[in-house]
Amino acid sequence: MERVKQSSHIEMKNACVHFLFAYKKKDVPLMMSFCDPDGSIYFKPLGENGMGHIGNLGRDLWSLLIECFPDLDNTIDAIATEDDSIKCQVLISGTQAKDFAGIVNKGKHFDSDYFFVFRLNENNKIEHIKIDWDHEDFIKQLS
Repeated sequence: MERVKQSSHIEMKNACVHFLFAYKKKDVPLMMSFCDPDGSIYFKPLGENGMGHIGNLGRDLWSLLIECFPDLDNTIDAIATEDDSIKCQVLISGTQAKDFAGIVNKGKHFDSDYFFVFRLNENNKIEHIKIDWDHEDFIKQLS
């Protein structure tokens, strides 16, 4: 029985890694293919404005990030399973090329640790994502 559970955790991790690799490739449609578009997303530092559906708020915010930071990149630093969740620590970096969410473009670069918590449904699609980062530091790096 334990073997099945380990395989399930491996499949869950793989779905999350594939999602983050699609993000690295800046391929939002591919990112969405690993998700339930009706699933929930929570960009924690944005409070209530950061809550919505993966297929709307998530897709739109990632598209905007990719447009405003054309060299956007990510590196998975750590990945772990906890109960029914996959937790990933990801270094995200990029150089601003357009104004973004009230942050005036000064052509500056950022490097920030982001913490993703993924939950998947029975079809191995991401049904919930919680993302946290030091938003004040992000703004400071770009100011």
